[in-house]
Amino acid sequence: MNIKKYFLGFAVAVVSLSACSDDDSFDPYAQAPEPPVPNVVPEPPTIKPKAMWIDAHANFSRLSTKAGIDAELKKIKDYGMNMIYLDVKPGNGYALYKSDILPYCNTFGTETVTRDYDDYLGYFLEKCEELEIDVVASIVATGFGHHSGDVKQGYVYDHWDQWGNKCQVRSDSSEPGKTVSIADDPDQPIVMLTPRSPEVQSLVLNIVDELVTRYPKLKGISLDYLRYCNNDGGWYGMGDIDLNGYAEYWSESKPKPLEIVTETGGIGPKYAKWIEYRSATVRSLLSGIRSTVKMINPDCEIHLWASAQWSSRYAIGQNWASNKYKPTGGQYTDTYNQTGFADLLDVFVTGAYAEKVWKSEDPSTEWTVENFVTTWNKYIMDDCKCYGSIAAYALDEQKNSDATYLCLRNTDGYMTFELSHVNSRNLWNSTQEGINRYENPGSYEEEELY
Repeated sequence: MNIKKYFLGFAVAVVSLSACSDDDSFDPYAQAPEPPVPNVVPEPPTIKPKAMWIDAHANFSRLSTKAGIDAELKKIKDYGMNMIYLDVKPGNGYALYKSDILPYCNTFGTETVTRDYDDYLGYFLEKCEELEIDVVASIVATGFGHHSGDVKQGYVYDHWDQWGNKCQVRSDSSEPGKTVSIADDPDQPIVMLTPRSPEVQSLVLNIVDELVTRYPKLKGISLDYLRYCNNDGGWYGMGDIDLNGYAEYWSESKPKPLEIVTETGGIGPKYAKWIEYRSATVRSLLSGIRSTVKMINPDCEIHLWASAQWSSRYAIGQNWASNKYKPTGGQYTDTYNQTGFADLLDVFVTGAYAEKVWKSEDPSTEWTVENFVTTWNKYIMDDCKCYGSIAAYALDEQKNSDATYLCLRNTDGYMTFELSHVNSRNLWNSTQEGINRYENPGSYEEEELY
């Protein structure tokens, strides 16, 4: 090898490389720089249902005119919401839609209104279609009477001879063994009929049939109060209809109330079987509702609202979990899981009605919005969708914004309860802020919240 030519060639190469750069520190052996990463804007989150619950009684006068309805729907739309839950069969058992079964509701308690339209639900559907707002019609499924002070009003009172003996009944803590009808219980504003009664079942199914048939533009039907009533002094469902139902369900003799709840309010020997029987009864009625709805309109969704605290639901016969979820505890039989009804729903609306929002506010309690909207699938096990719902009456502006954001981040949708509270507490801006925090990530300093 000609060493002189080798070094000369090497020197020329180095000089040439140096000449290509203005940087005196150029390193000919350095790795080439990585190409720049394209500035990719992340896809925005999926637009989820964002709903306002509209209670019939609380907004009775406000929504008695077209102008009143128009104004509220405009706010709902303008502040970022795209769905309403409209209470169309409230607890008094009257109808806010055209019904051949139930009387039209122009009086609620001591309040009477004159409307400038013929059909409450019909007008809402018309305006919501213009605004691209989905409508889910809510019914108080087993509620058929309004009881407040001296006022006893509603469908069950209008037809007492037919329905009075089908009211739910509880044991009396002051006189164990004695029973009290819900129609005579001053602590219960809604007179609930027992879901075990075949006549009650037929009434509920006929109402659902009528609603879905007459209003094909409904997004869904939401079921409220599909359960037994609860009272601190005793358990509802102690009437003959349910005691005989228990005997039939378990192929046993008719139980005595004191075999279920003892004289001291403790758990009796038949308590666990009683808990399963009532939950199975509610599941059976829900199954009938689902079949009725889907036969008429397969696209009409079945929604159900219940408290997010699943561990307390056994007390009212409302096992909203998957039937794959097997709980443990003395109040449950080995077959209690079979009463779970999540598979019968399209949407479970979990009531995260807590005053505390973040778990860090009180790590010792499960009663926080954050806890409830992050633990629901432990019970649902992917059987249906879940929307997180919050109590506007319990939240200030910051908590309302946080809770709204948490529902959208951790569940399939969001609902706030309800219109009158959002109005009275002026929570519109904070509701919109909570929605924007989810739908426009990066606009808010979320790390400050943890």
